[in-house]
Amino acid sequence: MIFKCLRLLLVISDFPTASGIRKFTMKILNVAEKNDAAKNISEILSHGGYHRREGISKFNKIYEFPLNLNGQNVMMVMTSVSGHLTNYDFLPNYKSWHSCDPMVLFDAPIVKQVLKDYEPIKQTLQREVRSCQKLIIWTDCDREGENIGIEVIDVCKEIKPNIEVLRARFSEITPAAVNRAVNRLTIPDYNASTAVDVRQELDLRIGAAFTRFQTLRLRRVFPQALSDQLISYGSCQFPTLGFVVERFREVDQFVSEPFWRIVVTVSRDEKTTEFQWQRGRLFDQDCCRAYYEHLHQNRYGQIVEVIKRPKTKWRPTALDTVELEKLASRKLHMGARYAMQLAERLYNKGFISYPRTETKIFPPDLDLKNLVRVQLNDSRWSDFASRILEHGPNPKNGKSSDKAHPPIHPLKVGDSLQGDEARLYELVTRHFLACLSTDAEGAETIVRLCIGKPTLPRTFHSSISTANLLTSEDGELFESKGLMILALNYLEVYIYDRWAEKDMPVFQLGEWILPDNIQILTGQTCPPPLLTEADLISLMDRHGIGTDATHAEHIETIKQRLYVGLEQNKFLVPGQLGMGLVEGYDSMGFEMSKPNLRSEFEADLKLICEGRKTKEEVLHHHLNKYKELFRLALNQASFLDRALALRLEQEAENVQNISGSVGEMASFAAVNNATDGHNQSNVLNPVVAFCPTCHSGLVLRQKRSALRPLTTSSNISNNPGSNEVNQTSNGGWFLSCSGYPNCRYAIWFPDSVIHVRVLSESNENTCNRCTNFIPSSSVHSSNDQLRPSKLGLRFRRNFYLPNGYFQDDDTKEYITCIFCDEDICRTLGIHIRLVNHSSISSQTTVSNEFNANRDPLTSQTRNSSSPLPFSSTTIGSHHNSSSLLHAKPYLNLHPTSNNSSHNTLPRSPNFSRSVDDAEADDSDNILCNCGHSAIQLTVKKPGPNQGRLFYRCSGVTGNSCDFFLWKSQTSSITIAQSSPLYSSTFVPLRNIIDPCSRLENVSENANCVSSRTSGLGSSDSNSPCVICRCGEPAKLLVVNKQSSNKGRHFYACPNSRPNIDGGPASGCNFFQWADHIDTASGQSDSSVCGLSSRRYASGSSTEQRPSYHRTAVSAETNISVGHVPSWPPPASNNSRDIHSHQIL
Repeated sequence: MIFKCLRLLLVISDFPTASGIRKFTMKILNVAEKNDAAKNISEILSHGGYHRREGISKFNKIYEFPLNLNGQNVMMVMTSVSGHLTNYDFLPNYKSWHSCDPMVLFDAPIVKQVLKDYEPIKQTLQREVRSCQKLIIWTDCDREGENIGIEVIDVCKEIKPNIEVLRARFSEITPAAVNRAVNRLTIPDYNASTAVDVRQELDLRIGAAFTRFQTLRLRRVFPQALSDQLISYGSCQFPTLGFVVERFREVDQFVSEPFWRIVVTVSRDEKTTEFQWQRGRLFDQDCCRAYYEHLHQNRYGQIVEVIKRPKTKWRPTALDTVELEKLASRKLHMGARYAMQLAERLYNKGFISYPRTETKIFPPDLDLKNLVRVQLNDSRWSDFASRILEHGPNPKNGKSSDKAHPPIHPLKVGDSLQGDEARLYELVTRHFLACLSTDAEGAETIVRLCIGKPTLPRTFHSSISTANLLTSEDGELFESKGLMILALNYLEVYIYDRWAEKDMPVFQLGEWILPDNIQILTGQTCPPPLLTEADLISLMDRHGIGTDATHAEHIETIKQRLYVGLEQNKFLVPGQLGMGLVEGYDSMGFEMSKPNLRSEFEADLKLICEGRKTKEEVLHHHLNKYKELFRLALNQASFLDRALALRLEQEAENVQNISGSVGEMASFAAVNNATDGHNQSNVLNPVVAFCPTCHSGLVLRQKRSALRPLTTSSNISNNPGSNEVNQTSNGGWFLSCSGYPNCRYAIWFPDSVIHVRVLSESNENTCNRCTNFIPSSSVHSSNDQLRPSKLGLRFRRNFYLPNGYFQDDDTKEYITCIFCDEDICRTLGIHIRLVNHSSISSQTTVSNEFNANRDPLTSQTRNSSSPLPFSSTTIGSHHNSSSLLHAKPYLNLHPTSNNSSHNTLPRSPNFSRSVDDAEADDSDNILCNCGHSAIQLTVKKPGPNQGRLFYRCSGVTGNSCDFFLWKSQTSSITIAQSSPLYSSTFVPLRNIIDPCSRLENVSENANCVSSRTSGLGSSDSNSPCVICRCGEPAKLLVVNKQSSNKGRHFYACPNSRPNIDGGPASGCNFFQWADHIDTASGQSDSSVCGLSSRRYASGSSTEQRPSYHRTAVSAETNISVGHVPSWPPPASNNSRDIHSHQIL
């Protein structure tokens, strides 16, 4: 370690400086695809002088070293990911196999999010990029590598939206290639990344729909054989399985036929030569015997032709991925997947070039001589390498090239390798040297003999006569071949090929010969051999199934699913399940196991890479194809049952007698009720809209305590296209985020709403006016129906709306979109926070529950019905935050009528009232996160909060939701007249006080600053006022612990402190880095009360807020208001010193 530090200091000292002070002009973050690659690249660029430190992920280290880049002295920070950082998945309400009909998955929204295991890698990237000015991507230069690079870019741009991004392109980790790449930086290939996104989305949708359908149905049809079996489907899996099944059918259905042939044997010079009949073989025994008897009676023959010609055995062409997989399978008896894993290891260690390539042509600028010269140090082929250098490399190129990587070749001597790595390296090296050598040379002799002439010519008694040679009309022709090898050449090093000599005595043209033996041999035709992995890879490559990087994975998958097995540890044979699936779909008339569908899709992916097709048109075209196939498969699922019944030799259950059988087009919910023990009240939860906090789906739910059985048919809608819960109640309806419990966003309906249903998904049943509550760019759907769905509401009798609607009939229904119907929202007291989809980053989904629940800043000059601009801290990395002002305003949710003669919800009065009055009147209506009334308690433990009142969950359901809320101690605080009585979350808005309402007067241009500093320092108008979840001004603290964040300022709740006795902590656990607040522009996060009354007092929704110059980070976590986790924030030793890895 000391030696490395000294080397680092020596490297730094080499930088020339004018003033004598060595200074770095910038810091650059570099990200490789694997840790080994990051280490080896750092080793090369730093000449071994890098400094290593730990990342948050223990598997991905950080390497730092100085570098002179384009004349600038920079500090390079190199780290890595571990393959794909993010992955597509369905929203939570679609993840359960019993949550919806599989048909819905073709159109269901999906989200691309960071995998849970890779969160530490994300945290490392975001921590390191904060102090960097540029980002260089060093991932593999193929489609997948480009996509991984874009994932890294998106994660880093959450922190630094405007960071400059560069791409290093290389095909091998050698000093020449790495230095060339760093000096020729380019930009990422977004088209290639888009192609991967399309493939991932299509594979997810198709695979999930068919897999759920097959598994759920066939488990019930064959409960004994398949009760625990996952019966997966993939658009590459099934064609791969189809190749195996097709070859097996050829072998199984092959009918062997007997054949007969004639062989002539001649002995000379103690050598026996066999002459083969040029007619080959006959399938008529009598005919063949007739020829034999004729030849036996006329045994003399003449040598009618002697041909001597050079023979060449071709050396192999340059090595690509497909050929490497095939050779590893045939020559080394390795599985293709295992071979590629070894190849990737060798690549990351710098022994071979990039192993995933479709190129068989060495580029002209590749220094082949230097690569051969390296191999002079390996005694196994050093002599052969020296002969190549003597005559010059002579590469044999193929025809294909992916324009990205050269053919696979060795980079350094591998004599230190052991085991299978050494065997695979040896194959690559011998293949490379053989490719640069010359073809093997030999001399071939062909002798043709004519036998069977009834009358011999006069010259017969002469041993040799060329005057009158016999022809094929004179008798039967036989042929024999001999081979003499003149020069082995490439065969000296390429031990995987054989070329055997075949000695032949000398025969003279015109010579007459009496054969030693003429005999009839019999045999039978043989079926084609079963497929090996190498054969299967060849078929997949020929038909465009998968890519060179995925062939081995698809083969391994069908093995694991028991669709195929190995015979003699070599040949692939289909299992009963695999045969039954293919035969079942074939009997429906589908070509699911044929390569046509997938090969067409792979061709379209190439067109996306070339920029000739878009993501949308490719997805639309292919998803519609598979969706129609799926619909037909559901209708004809009984064909699948019958085919598998024959193969499994079991009787299929009569699924027509099973209520709700999948594939009989019955209710999928019945299947869930029959198979899922949870028996939820809402089996099918269609997405009504999208959560403005986390972008998951908002689904309709009902409190279990409010459920009661249906009593009359009038309680059920007559609309067959409805998606409703088959229950009715006295109320308790609400829209809940499907991301619960991670996200607790909800919209509650009052008890006056006795029934709610979601209208079926169609153009007329979605709101065309709403531009809000649609998913962010991280949420994808295959159709355009992403706008909020309309709801059908039924109220208690005699309920009326200001627009004239009157509930005078129990079956009458009010159809509306609650997100833009101001009448319904005013009357019901629903306060909905809206979101502007175009302003949300595809990756940044940080929520701010506090701002979702507090009333906006009010002013005496603002009309009670004036709309307010939407304010959010979830600002996208690619959009100007000022665009948030163009979002839908807050709805004016307060009634315009004081008529109380009908059964309506309580409405806000047209005057202000104190918080104490509000609490005295409505304390029982404070709801916890479970949706039940919270209980009021008093702090009895000695301490600064002793005697203070607070609310917590009553636990009536048996489980506590950890809800917590302090009861306000200030009696003089007033609620503005526009504050609604009901919140759109679990905590009523009236109990969350607007911090700015603490001021009796709001200055025209001043920030909201409390008269008491509370740790914020002076009440300067330019200082931000950060409000914690308790509604108190937060304290400004500094990190004192020795860490990368030492000296960094942060805000914390003034009431939060650890409990030394191990009991519950006090305060709201608020935490916010101070540098997350944009003080340069005078603006702050939405958690910072820095809103001037000039923007809000006018009530105009057209004026824009100043732009943020960085991605604003929420002052809240994803924890809802009042939900207090343990103090302190996650750090060692229960200290309030915050480590750098705690950045949210």
